[in-house]
Amino acid sequence: DCGMKYVVLTTRHHDGHFIGHELVAEHCRACRELGLGVGLYYSVMNWCEPNYRKGPGAPEWKVFVERTHRQIRALMTDYGPIDYLFYDGAPPPETWEVEKLHAEIRKLQPGLLVSRCRVDNDVHSCEQHAGGAAGKLWESCYTLNDSWGYNAFDANWKTPTQVVELLTKLAHNNGNLLLNVGPRADGSLQPEALETLKAVGGWLRVNGEAVYGAQPHPFNYFDQEISTAQGSTAYIRLIDEHRGRERKICGIGNRVERISLLATGKAFDFRQEGDRITLCGLPPKRDDELPRVLKLELDGAPQGIRNPMFPDCDIRVTGD
Repeated sequence: DCGMKYVVLTTRHHDGHFIGHELVAEHCRACRELGLGVGLYYSVMNWCEPNYRKGPGAPEWKVFVERTHRQIRALMTDYGPIDYLFYDGAPPPETWEVEKLHAEIRKLQPGLLVSRCRVDNDVHSCEQHAGGAAGKLWESCYTLNDSWGYNAFDANWKTPTQVVELLTKLAHNNGNLLLNVGPRADGSLQPEALETLKAVGGWLRVNGEAVYGAQPHPFNYFDQEISTAQGSTAYIRLIDEHRGRERKICGIGNRVERISLLATGKAFDFRQEGDRITLCGLPPKRDDELPRVLKLELDGAPQGIRNPMFPDCDIRVTGD
């Protein structure tokens, strides 16, 4: 219902507590039943492990490394196919023999994607900011409120609009959103979290083609609308929707054949003069409505035209 495509379970955080075989098995089984990618998070850092606190070079450190390898091998052995292994708090690679470990686990899980182990990464992952890596799969990890774990006193929840804006911004830059939610002790989520997640899922049910499988649009908007593309279709997530019923989209190097609201399919009249589109009759956005997406059907793969006023930008979108 929430529109997710993969789920990453925290099997062990910095306190060193492993959540247990049964919970990991249930997570993996549930993901597969729902068609979701199976992800496991593992913190190499272990605040409560005396051998870890001794640090590299101490005789006790080797005991810590051997125990860490055993736990990670078990995660890659006991639960069937795993799609994603997300490390956290990893020390320098040579201090915990990660290359030796990965030679083993990639044989156990040949389809595995790995992030944040400092070497041998398939995915670049960053926290609380958007930051891609050239030539790599990437994601940004954000918290739904201000806490990574459950915090009964943290009421600073992101709204559905904020999550949609974040999701589309990352998609515009060819990245994924890994949204963190801290469950209660019994595994349930707080009502505020569920409300936002379900609202975003509802938005994705009618706007998902602008996100799932979409690629960055060749138009580089100058701090304006957020866009993606698939095939000969471009998608523009509208921002600043209080400018009126007429919108101008500039820098499109294609003939536009149709413009509609993605969520409803309602088409709009427009005029095209060269690379400039003037869209007429866009109804006002309701205050309680989530961000809207325009669907532009083009005569071919999207082409951008460089804006001579902004030589570093290919396109500029304005609203009247």
